[in-house]
Amino acid sequence: MSGFHRHEMRINADMGELARIRTEVAEAIRIGGFPEAFTNRILIAVDEAVTNIIEHGYEDPADGEIEIVCEVEPETFTISIIDQGESFDPRSMTDIDIQRHVAQGKAGGLGIFLIRKIMDVVDYHHETGKHNRLTMVKRR
Repeated sequence: MSGFHRHEMRINADMGELARIRTEVAEAIRIGGFPEAFTNRILIAVDEAVTNIIEHGYEDPADGEIEIVCEVEPETFTISIIDQGESFDPRSMTDIDIQRHVAQGKAGGLGIFLIRKIMDVVDYHHETGKHNRLTMVKRR
């Protein structure tokens, strides 16, 4: 089956939810007929985005909730991640010089770099007092 498919889920801002997210996003890719060759890369981008929200978006993650919306169309896979945590616009970060990053012995901080490399479009929208929406698109 291919064509349009939409899948929505709400999760608690908890690292224990990552396995469920991976399963459901992979299933949305499969049901929507988007090439499975992209699945692992998309899952890495989603993992990185959700992990950043859980680790940095909520002062107390136990109070947080994250909504994830997958939309699969013939030529694109779009995933929107919506939260009510602290706002952070990933577009404000400059690209990392990966060689220098490694040479300096840094281990973390590559999530946004990976998301940008994996996904074709990364967009962010913040409504004060309402929510943050990170939208990522992968083209076929």
